[in-house]
Amino acid sequence: MPPAGSDGPPLLLLLLDRRDPDVRALVTPLGDLLNEGERQRLERLRGEGDGERFLLGRGALRLILGSWLGCDPAGLVLGAGPHGKPELLPLSGPGTPWPEGGELPPHFNVSHSGDLILLGFHPRRPVGVDVERCRPVPEWESIARRCLPPGEWDAIRSLPQEQREQAFLAAWCRLEAGLKARGMGLFGPPPAPGDPEPEVWPLVLPQGYVGAAALA
Repeated sequence: MPPAGSDGPPLLLLLLDRRDPDVRALVTPLGDLLNEGERQRLERLRGEGDGERFLLGRGALRLILGSWLGCDPAGLVLGAGPHGKPELLPLSGPGTPWPEGGELPPHFNVSHSGDLILLGFHPRRPVGVDVERCRPVPEWESIARRCLPPGEWDAIRSLPQEQREQAFLAAWCRLEAGLKARGMGLFGPPPAPGDPEPEVWPLVLPQGYVGAAALA
């Protein structure tokens, strides 16, 4: 949790680990919160662990948002922004403003990789989170040259060979978290001139994982 600043309470982060028996016990109750569209999406996920990661992430997201707003978690309407970032819609439908004087929903974001599901929330500022399981990335150099700032690319190349892939994944998480906080895609239009850079923090995660959180 980065410290609270002028924009109110600190960023709230929630980490779920599928290896934890207490988390595994949540699979059924959280799955009961999904709507029909989410259940259909769940059925289409065929990769190892993809379905369980989606179920835990979406179910936990519904549970926290429902508790935050005092609403039935199963009745919330979740949509997606232009680049796929999940967003909460008013119950009356897309494009309808939230009622004045009512409790506004928090900003939030979700990421998952391997056994971890990471969720971030803030009451007023757009949030981005990203987590990656440490693994071989044979093409990391070409990706880094295309996507990372030159200074980060040079810093990674200066490290011992055995540290470079994990350092690349950590830098990638910082990049992705910042983009998600802004609601931007990796290859979308650049930020408008004068737009402030997001605040980005690396996260301390279980061994074998790297991650980052950002506020725009």
